[in-house]
Amino acid sequence: MRYLTVIFWGFIWGEVIGYIGGQLELLQYSAFEIGIVAAVVCLVTSVATHMMADKPAANADEASQS
Repeated sequence: MRYLTVIFWGFIWGEVIGYIGGQLELLQYSAFEIGIVAAVVCLVTSVATHMMADKPAANADEASQS
C-alpha cells in the first residue's frame, strides 16, 4: 500500500513540477510521459531508500553482539 501512495503522489508532483518547468523553459508539455517518469523515479527512490536503511541496522546488531 505504501508504494501505491508513492506512485500516486509521485505522479501528481511530477505533473506539477513538469508543468511549471515546461512553462519556464518554453518546452512542450506531455502530461502522461512526465507523470509516468516521475512516478517511476519516486518508486525507485523509495525502494532504494528502504533497502539502504535496512542494511546498516542489521550490521549494527551483528557488530554489537560480537
